[in-house]
Amino acid sequence: METAVAQPAGGQASRPAPPARRRARGRGALHPRWFGFYALVGVVVVFSVLRPETYPTMTNLTATLSNEAVGLMLAMALFVPLVAGHYDLSIANVLTLSMITSIGMFEFFQAPIWVAVAAALLVGLVVGLINGVAVTILGINSLVATLATGSIALGAALWWTNGRIFSKNVPEGFTAVGGKLGDIPLPAVYAALLVVVLWWVSQHMPVGRYLYAIGDNHEAARLTGIPVTRLTIGTFVVSGLIAALAGVVQAAVLGSGNPQVGASFLLPAFAAVFLGGTILYVGRYNVLGTVVAVFLLAALVGGLTQLGVPFYIGPLLKGLVLLAAVALTTGRFSKVRAT
Repeated sequence: METAVAQPAGGQASRPAPPARRRARGRGALHPRWFGFYALVGVVVVFSVLRPETYPTMTNLTATLSNEAVGLMLAMALFVPLVAGHYDLSIANVLTLSMITSIGMFEFFQAPIWVAVAAALLVGLVVGLINGVAVTILGINSLVATLATGSIALGAALWWTNGRIFSKNVPEGFTAVGGKLGDIPLPAVYAALLVVVLWWVSQHMPVGRYLYAIGDNHEAARLTGIPVTRLTIGTFVVSGLIAALAGVVQAAVLGSGNPQVGASFLLPAFAAVFLGGTILYVGRYNVLGTVVAVFLLAALVGGLTQLGVPFYIGPLLKGLVLLAAVALTTGRFSKVRAT
C-alpha cells in the first residue's frame, strides 16, 4: 500500500474552531490567507512604477495571459491527484506526447482536426489510467509510477519524432484554436473555464470533499465508505486528460509539435500548486490559490525580465519558491491551518 503524500492538513486540521470564530479569523485583513493577494498586487505596483512604459500595459497583460495559460492548465492537472494525496510526475511528458500525437496525425495521416484532438486526449486518458492502476491496484508509490510512465511517454515522443519538430500539414482551423477572441488569447479562455470547473467540483461537490478526505487519510476515508480506489484512479485519469488538453492547446499555439517543450512546465506547476497552498486556504491545496500563485510568479519573473535580470533567474526563483512553499504547506513550518 502506498503511503499518502505529506498533505497540507486541510482535513486533519479540522478539528475546526467554531464557525463564528473561523469567519472572524478569515475576514481579518492581516490573516495569512490574504498575503498571496497582497504580494501579487505589490509586485504589479512595484514593476509598474519601475517600468511604466511596458509593464502596466494591455500588451503585457495579454502576453502574460497567453504565456501562462498552458502552465496554469498543467498546474490544474497536478492539483487533482495531489488533493487525493498523490503526485503525478508524468504530466509534462503527457503534454509533450499529446502535442506530438496531434501534430503527427496531421503530418502523416492528414487527419481531421477532431480525430487529431481525440487521439491526443486518448494519450492522456491511457497514461492516466495506467498511473491510477499502478498506484491503487499494484501498490506502486505514485512518485515511482508516474516517473516511469512519464519517461515512457517521453521515450515514445522521441522515438516517433527522432528528436525533430513536427510541423507539416497543420490546418489553419487547428492553429486558430490557439489564437485570440478579440484581444483575449483563447488559451486563457480554456484555462479559465477549466479553473471554474475544478473550483466548483473541489469546493461545492461531494466528490471534492471525498478527495480531500482521501488525501488527509486514505484508510480513514475507506472506512467511512468512500470509494478510495475508484476515485484515486479517477484523479489520475482526469490529470492525464487535462495534461493532454494542455498539450493540444500548446500545439495549436505553436503550430507544431516539439518533443523538447514539455519538460519546462513541470517545475512551475509544482511551484504554483504548493505556493497556492499558502493562499486563501492556508495549508490546503486549492484552485484559486494556485491561480494567484501562477500569476504571482509570472508577474515577478516578467518584471525582473523587463529590468534586464538574466534569464536563468526565472528557474532559480521558481525553485526557491517551491522549497519555501513546501516548507509552509507540508514541512515543519506548517502551523497555520485552513480556515
